[in-house]
Amino acid sequence: MEEFQIWSIWSSNRIGSSLIGIGSILGVWLSMRIAMNTRNNPETNLFTKLVSSAFGLVILSFCWINFTTVANTWIAAARNLTNLKSNGTEISSTAEGYISYVGTTEAVTNPMPLGIAFIVVSGIIILGQIWMPKK
Repeated sequence: MEEFQIWSIWSSNRIGSSLIGIGSILGVWLSMRIAMNTRNNPETNLFTKLVSSAFGLVILSFCWINFTTVANTWIAAARNLTNLKSNGTEISSTAEGYISYVGTTEAVTNPMPLGIAFIVVSGIIILGQIWMPKK
């Protein structure tokens, strides 16, 4: 595989990563809307709260998996560039900088800290809307 091919695959994967980001934002937005409607509906009961909470947690789990997949897309490109270099092929200074920026060639099982913070804060908002007492 040549460096150009690695960059082409990485660029194609960025399109998928962008769609994942949009899907995650829309899912979290929908979860927050459901949480708000659950809170404001006078007919809300325990079952409704449990289902709304479960939906929000499923969406946040979806985000966790997607954010981890996106991180591993970057890592896979860095690994392939590193392998290319170790096989004696000269790589560009851009590739060198990219490898340095990514910082690892080992797959991860967790999103980046900013992704985790997004998930935690979104979870607090969703579950807080559903379960916090009304004043």
